[in-house]
Amino acid sequence: MPTALKPLFDYLDSLFKSCEIDYALLKEQTLSDAWLSNYFNQRIVNSFLFNYIKIQDKLGASLFRKLLFSLREINSENLPMIDILNLLEKLEIIPSVSVWDSLREIRNVIAHEYPTEIEERLENIALVLTGYEQIKLLYANLKDYAQLKQVM
Repeated sequence: MPTALKPLFDYLDSLFKSCEIDYALLKEQTLSDAWLSNYFNQRIVNSFLFNYIKIQDKLGASLFRKLLFSLREINSENLPMIDILNLLEKLEIIPSVSVWDSLREIRNVIAHEYPTEIEERLENIALVLTGYEQIKLLYANLKDYAQLKQVM
């Protein structure tokens, strides 16, 4: 794997490993105000959300561009994000630009939530759980593509 990609894939793998632990714990629960009022449960949620945001950011800010550059699909990493996303969609690395946009919107929602509004927080947790399932599939597809093209 080119030097620029290996550390990114390793880092993302570790984020997914941590996120998966919290995801499993959250999926076992019936999320409610009472459940969320427990400090231990808040820590699980915060850990999950933190890792989700880091995954989403690292994919969008680094891996997409570096992967396309390694594949020689682009000759500069300075392309606008929409061009990167359109190319990833064309190569069928991501299902669609709109899927990525929805994942980005989920990231923005949780980054700007107000923890005192419990109902909104519970809705956002459910939203992120669904987003995590999508981003996990997207990452697996991206990793498979990189392996198929022998850039990792």
